[in-house]
Amino acid sequence: MIFEDLRELLLSIAEEDAIISILFSFFIKNKGYSTQILEKIIFYGVTIGWFEIINVENDNIPYTDIEWRMDNVFQEVVFCDNDFAVKTLLTQEGGIPELFRKFIL
Repeated sequence: MIFEDLRELLLSIAEEDAIISILFSFFIKNKGYSTQILEKIIFYGVTIGWFEIINVENDNIPYTDIEWRMDNVFQEVVFCDNDFAVKTLLTQEGGIPELFRKFIL
């Protein structure tokens, strides 16, 4: 993923604007990325404990997979600790934490 798009993805998650339908529309339909690259980044974040995939209406309902569809308005990717997210994204050079730089093309 190019630098600017990876930064946009991480900021979307931090701003709680990462509903799957929005990510699908912007990154897959408009930017041409595959679901595989988005899943690699998102599930990497889940694995390291930074992200979780939740139900929009009830954040006590977690998900272990993503339904990549334009009409998926029920799943959202969020930071587990939003304060950490803001501090990390704003203090890292260019807004991309070191752990995620391996996804830059």
